[in-house]
Amino acid sequence: MSRYFLALGVALALCGCSDSSKQAGPSSTAGASATAQPADAVQSAKPAAETKDAGEKEMTEAATDAAEGQKEPAAEPAAGDTAEKSEGKGKVTVDDAMQAARKAAQAGDMKGALEALETAVADNPDDANLFIQLTGLSQQIASGSQDYDLFKKSAGFFRQALKAEPSLKENPNLGRFAGNVLYNEACALAKKDGKPADALKSLQEAVDIGWEELAQLEKDEDLAAVRELPEFAEFQSKAKASIAEKMKKELDDLFTENKPFDFKFELTDIEGKSISMADLKGKVAIIDIWGTWCPPCRMEIPHFVELQTKYKDVGFEIVGLNSERVKDRDQATQMVVDFHKENNMNYRCALADNDIINQIPDMQGFPTTLFVDRTGTVRAKVVGYHDLNKLDAIVSRLLAEKTEGDKPEAEKTEGDKPAGEPKAE
Repeated sequence: MSRYFLALGVALALCGCSDSSKQAGPSSTAGASATAQPADAVQSAKPAAETKDAGEKEMTEAATDAAEGQKEPAAEPAAGDTAEKSEGKGKVTVDDAMQAARKAAQAGDMKGALEALETAVADNPDDANLFIQLTGLSQQIASGSQDYDLFKKSAGFFRQALKAEPSLKENPNLGRFAGNVLYNEACALAKKDGKPADALKSLQEAVDIGWEELAQLEKDEDLAAVRELPEFAEFQSKAKASIAEKMKKELDDLFTENKPFDFKFELTDIEGKSISMADLKGKVAIIDIWGTWCPPCRMEIPHFVELQTKYKDVGFEIVGLNSERVKDRDQATQMVVDFHKENNMNYRCALADNDIINQIPDMQGFPTTLFVDRTGTVRAKVVGYHDLNKLDAIVSRLLAEKTEGDKPEAEKTEGDKPAGEPKAE
């Protein structure tokens, strides 16, 4: 049985890591908070417990950033706080519930945190942020215990968020997160309830809202009955076409909206070898601006390892430029060396300073991923966690581009032709 684990680490996956972590030392952040990003199947490069802890600390931020913009987290509750009705208000406020939930989460009582949040539902039926928080927290608990009923309840929370704020459905970043929620609901409907037709409807809803992991459909034991439905083949075919069309439009928009820019660096990597932008000339490259302290950064590492393996022999390279949260450069380097080894990273990393990072226009947060073409020009920039499918699609598009030397004669412009060659009349 395969389950998507949507822990409260989703908060940082959605939000990215902002410059609230700015530090003195060899490197720092640049810019404001990262744009909300998808919470795809969580593939943390660190043990799950570490991601969970980070999520518990940031649990108030996910929905706020995704639904209406980043705000300051609620103050820490005093000992003995519960989500009781606020004096003079006669109802449980979201802040009351959030403070009680935060306290329970920090004590390791995630079910208690969920119960605390639920106390605010009756009095706040139109608070989309509350229901997004409930969605993420219930997914974490259900994933740990394989609680099919809670998976279904979690999907209900998300639908309530949509009812409260219909525009959420148009947010592609939150849509990918919701797609995983609906996928898990489909598994529960098919496996526990024996309702494959209803499960297929949830899968269709997941695809419509941004879920793209179609390969998972073929191997998930929970969906065996769905695969036997006569309409499953047609669903698969249409889903593939829909996902391909959406991805093409997304990439078209990305390359149109991103103004190309130059990016230079000359550094010493974590193995003591020189590395520079000039080394990448003639290759398609990814430059990952990240830190070992950043949960969504760590979540992307397995994707980069896979891309490096897949494309290393066709003129592609990845370079990680690190911004660490320690003052001592030797200590920062050792942190990256240790992480690099523990996570079997197959590409080079180096510490980057402020001057290098500040070359990036509108630097918003970590991770920031730069996509470089064969001429050494940065053609696209994305902020926050992105799933493997999107990263692969961007790299594939750049690899497919023809250089001037590869162009057939008929495609060459007048300026491309050698001196002395007759020009068309």
